[in-house]
Amino acid sequence: KIESNPSQNTLTTIACGVLPTVTQSLIEEYCESGASMVIFDFNDLSFEQSRKMVLEIRQGVFNYSHKKNNQVPYSMTLVLDLSGSCITTGRIFHTTPTQHLIELSTNAHVYVTNNVEYKFKCTEDRIYVNSDLILRLKTNDRIYLDYGKIELAVIRVDEYEVYCVIKRGEFLGSEKIVHVPGIPVGSTSLSKLDEEKIRTGIQLKVDVILVPGVRNSVFFNHVRKFVSIEQGGDISLYVKIDNSVGLENIDDILTVVDGVFLNRPNLSMEVGHDKIFLAQKIVLSKCNLAGKPTITYGEYLNSMEENTIPTSAEVNDLINTVMDGTDCIYLDITTRSANKSHCIQYASSLCRQGEATIWEQQLFTELNKKSKPKIDPAHAVSIGCVEVSFKCHAAAIIVITTSGLSARFIARYRPRCPVLAIVRQGKCARKLSVWRNVIALQYIDPIENVLKDIENRTRFALDFGKKKGILHQGDLVLHMSCSKQNVGFANTMSLFYVSAGDFVNA
Repeated sequence: KIESNPSQNTLTTIACGVLPTVTQSLIEEYCESGASMVIFDFNDLSFEQSRKMVLEIRQGVFNYSHKKNNQVPYSMTLVLDLSGSCITTGRIFHTTPTQHLIELSTNAHVYVTNNVEYKFKCTEDRIYVNSDLILRLKTNDRIYLDYGKIELAVIRVDEYEVYCVIKRGEFLGSEKIVHVPGIPVGSTSLSKLDEEKIRTGIQLKVDVILVPGVRNSVFFNHVRKFVSIEQGGDISLYVKIDNSVGLENIDDILTVVDGVFLNRPNLSMEVGHDKIFLAQKIVLSKCNLAGKPTITYGEYLNSMEENTIPTSAEVNDLINTVMDGTDCIYLDITTRSANKSHCIQYASSLCRQGEATIWEQQLFTELNKKSKPKIDPAHAVSIGCVEVSFKCHAAAIIVITTSGLSARFIARYRPRCPVLAIVRQGKCARKLSVWRNVIALQYIDPIENVLKDIENRTRFALDFGKKKGILHQGDLVLHMSCSKQNVGFANTMSLFYVSAGDFVNA
């Protein structure tokens, strides 16, 4: 019914973009608003500047954990975004302290140059781009700036620049994406700059790296080999689906990746704006079937840079993405909006509305049909766990896991309730936080007696669930753990009702 209220618990992960100027207090606001992932890049940053940014993020998460999360370590996933070989504009030349945009008027003329002298001096008359590919263009070829918002038509090509007429004008900011149809910009190997960024990310112990420009599994395997050689084997590698060739080879790519980042704006420049909805459904459905977590970026809620509420089209777009099955929504509006927390909270409420419309039982049935025997025992037990949770309307699933494998299998089959995954390692908890439904909790204190340890970790989860409003007295909880030491996976399932005595601080 229209008047029905959705769940109070957001199951979809919210990711935020952060800038090098990020502060601890801002990260605390992100945590309070419900974000559990931050995405950043190391563009134009030294190692010390990159280190300072990551330390600010970690300290902000630590502060929030101790102040407002009952001293439970908050799982905030740190994601490094590689720039790849994309073409971008330079920075706007500021004639006043408040100027951040220039206006390119329709039917006016402009030079597009690769002369580095103009890298920080872009004006209405001359725009810098970081590629010499523009010099291969011919008369009447097109150049698109900022995901097609600005369209330029080539009049002539000179030695270091291209003279263009503006077919579609708009305001232009700094370092915007440039698309040149018909000219591939991908590479078969990592650039030296990206290799250095990966080394920095490994030293700073990021959790996930986004790999752009992937067209097949061969290139991705090359990246994984490089990361492994640099001692980064514990970092998850997500592919960026940002080109039409990668979209065509999605089945091949899914066999080698840890997850997928769907870059809709970039992809739409190749497949067309009228086809991007179909591309999204293809990618997300294939990822759901393959059991790969997904992050979707679609310039969500951009109007909230200026307004307090988004447009109806933006609301529908975000909700439809949730209904299509994404695990995570990426909001880059947080790098520009003055009221960042409000944007996150609004996105979270929209995610809950979308989640309420999903028929999880049917989704589980379809996913279960596609699982081909013979499957791993941990996989099989997890399927049974999700099915039981539907039958008994469990309020939550508590899974005691070391590697996070059982929690990933459970989340893969989309239960309708939260999954409280209790793990030992912070890295494991942060990587689990990408998945929809999963709330990863790090329980540090070990006990040699396995059964006593499981009991303590279970009570820890129950106490957390009560304080966060996930569990209430009388709720039915489904519990998964190992039956004895060294089993290797969670092989025992049990059901119990929550009572006042189950809470540590009741």
